[in-house]
Amino acid sequence: MDATDEERPLLPLQSQDVGSEYTRDGSVDINKEPALKHSTGNWRACFLILGVEFCENMTYFVISRNLVTFLTTVLHESKVDAARNVSAWVGACFLTPVVGAFLADTYWGRYWTIVVFLPVYITGMLIVTVSASLPMFSTSSEHGNVHRSVVYLGLYLAALGSGAMKPCTSSFGADQFDSTDLEELPKKASFFSWSFYMTTVSTLLSSTVLVWLQDNVGWGVGCAIPTVFMIISFPVFIAGSRVYRFRNLGFSPLKSLCQVIVAAVRKCHLQLPENKSLLYEPSNSSSTTEASHKIQPTNQF
Repeated sequence: MDATDEERPLLPLQSQDVGSEYTRDGSVDINKEPALKHSTGNWRACFLILGVEFCENMTYFVISRNLVTFLTTVLHESKVDAARNVSAWVGACFLTPVVGAFLADTYWGRYWTIVVFLPVYITGMLIVTVSASLPMFSTSSEHGNVHRSVVYLGLYLAALGSGAMKPCTSSFGADQFDSTDLEELPKKASFFSWSFYMTTVSTLLSSTVLVWLQDNVGWGVGCAIPTVFMIISFPVFIAGSRVYRFRNLGFSPLKSLCQVIVAAVRKCHLQLPENKSLLYEPSNSSSTTEASHKIQPTNQF
């Protein structure tokens, strides 16, 4: 027996089979163990995430599509005040995703961000639904002020929950596919197509059927239906915790952004070397995750 035979592994096929059972993009399961391909992720997990995304979008658009009418008829605001308040509420909905994305990428992860803010969303919708079902509070000036404060409390809780969840649902769904697996990679692209489809269907449903119910049946009914869907989606999402794949938290994006700005200002007058291999590119750094990809240097913007 020569030296090459002695150095050869005894069971090469077994080690290869064992390695292929796990994802190679660094994802883990709920117990922080390497994620098994056959029992975690893939479409078995994405169906639950798409359901949450459908309910979240339907609830958001059922509020935003008819909020001016709600404020003018239920709270008896003028059209000018209603339009101004709707603009402020929509602005809050587009600002809060920054909060959700920062918490998800730096501290909690996408899963726990959804788990925390989904009940906040549900609480806000429950307040709005109850307030819309009890318009007698607005008959007197005393109760009218209380009613108005309660309604806006519910609206902005819903804005906080909706905005914080938006950057997490679709990205958490994409985490369920291994980008290094040639079989799972096309499924990730398919997931985004289905995500867009669910968003379109939920928008159509809320803008037609639910808005019609609000105008012709009652505000309580029109708000209660998406609220019920949101309540159901929470335990369904939690029930799938064991089949989800999770990403290990990487660097803080806010800290990285500040570092890039400072470095760009300090080195704006430096002459770049023609040989790109001379650039500082650490292979193993705490600022990169296992699934991250480096962008090649280019002269274009």
